[in-house]
Amino acid sequence: MNKNLILVMIISIIIGSVIGSIIGSIATYNLLSKNGPSKTTQNQQVQKVVYQQNVVIKEADEKTFVNVIEKVRESVARIDIVASGTPWSKEWDDVFKYFFGKDWEKMFKNQGLGSGFIIDNNKKFLITNNHVIEKAQEIYITFPGNPKKYLATVVGADKYTDLALLKIDTQDNFKPLEFENSDEVKIGEWVIAVGNPYGFDYSATVGVISAKNRSLEVQGLYLEDLIQTDAPINPGNSGGPLIDLNSKVVGVNTAVVITAQGLGFAIPSNKVKKVISDLEKYGKVIRPYIGIQVTDLTPEIIRFLGLANTKGVIVEEVEVDSPAYKMEIKKGDIITAINNEIINNTVDYNKVIEKYTPGQIIRLHILRLNKKLTKDIKLEAR
Repeated sequence: MNKNLILVMIISIIIGSVIGSIIGSIATYNLLSKNGPSKTTQNQQVQKVVYQQNVVIKEADEKTFVNVIEKVRESVARIDIVASGTPWSKEWDDVFKYFFGKDWEKMFKNQGLGSGFIIDNNKKFLITNNHVIEKAQEIYITFPGNPKKYLATVVGADKYTDLALLKIDTQDNFKPLEFENSDEVKIGEWVIAVGNPYGFDYSATVGVISAKNRSLEVQGLYLEDLIQTDAPINPGNSGGPLIDLNSKVVGVNTAVVITAQGLGFAIPSNKVKKVISDLEKYGKVIRPYIGIQVTDLTPEIIRFLGLANTKGVIVEEVEVDSPAYKMEIKKGDIITAINNEIINNTVDYNKVIEKYTPGQIIRLHILRLNKKLTKDIKLEAR
């Protein structure tokens, strides 16, 4: 065959293939343009879906907060107090009382403000902080949207947990709030602090649970087992509820670190329930008494005693004639467990002891000079 003819045939095949590919590509592009989305259109659709999802999530969150706040609104009270006090020192007060009588202090009245919330409609009970009503001569309660001002009396108060139980003298009906199990509350959960900060009636702030089992010294008092939150808590919020997204109380707002931002503290609901039960029955908290003082095990103490992998609390003092004294608990004993509950530190120790009542018998698991022993102790009332 002629070489020139073969060359022409090869060139023709190549040109045909190229032209066919171009035509096929154009046809495919036109078909996709008619029957399917372009890349730009697909991106727009994806962005639209993501936007719609974000809007739905945002609206759901907003509606959740709004619904929770609306549900608890009628139950959260503003507490106004009238307290006695004079601008004089105690020595001068004693002099004036000698001349003017014991009613001298009543000539001076101070105003105070806090928050509280209804927990029992039948008994007309409210909860607030002890420091809100501690020096009150008169206590007045108001609720959002209700023009009435109610007079309240103190059923009982406890300065060591900063809690107080009040009773309103009225036959009106109120909506009580329910408690959540604070032991099951997780760090990172949404919470809402409700109260009357700086006198601004019924304010709500949103945050999360930042930490649990915090300890804090406030005006000479050592508060333990507190819930820490970054929901802003300000003066006037004291005694108000810390609410979860189920509209239940996880804590009672009690303190804030003034020099920091995002550091508010609340008394956990489980502790509140026990304290309030005692305040209703006895007007004070009945605490189980052992008669020892304990402190945390430090690395220095552990090294000094030659201990390894030991957790617990060490006995610092034993009171004479106390239940612990009678059962021969000694200074330097390390308590590692109470009944079946492991003790890691003083917070654990106090939390476990608070679960029991006077008259009950508890078993202390003790490490003494590297020897394990147990002591059964009958709790007394204090």
